[in-house]
Amino acid sequence: MAKALEVEMSDFFGRQYNEAWQFDGDEIARFYCVPTVTVRGDGSIHCLQSREELARFFQGVLDTYKGQGLASTTLHDLRVVPIGDRSALVSMTWNAVDADGRPIREWRQSYNLVRLADGWRILVSTFHLSAAPG
Repeated sequence: MAKALEVEMSDFFGRQYNEAWQFDGDEIARFYCVPTVTVRGDGSIHCLQSREELARFFQGVLDTYKGQGLASTTLHDLRVVPIGDRSALVSMTWNAVDADGRPIREWRQSYNLVRLADGWRILVSTFHLSAAPG
């Protein structure tokens, strides 16, 4: 079961979710539960309570990344922990590169997912943050 779930999560994030980032915020939003909670790289916490709010939020993130030159992302060091039969904790390191393949940023992120009738959805997304200064 664990290996099959790892393959399923690799496809979910490495192909499906990653491809959504080539489109727009609305396409990204369909991968999330409503509501969803996200802890961002700057430490801010957001509870997004509608599909429209998710789409606006992720369009802003996408616009920021594209403004930094984002052309594509890849993931590595995927770790999957089943939580019962219908949920999982998935962690990975993302690498973002520009059109010439130069690195833009790298970060580690974890996701709590639930399996709904229409497939996997992200319930919580958490950037792995460094300890707060001082």
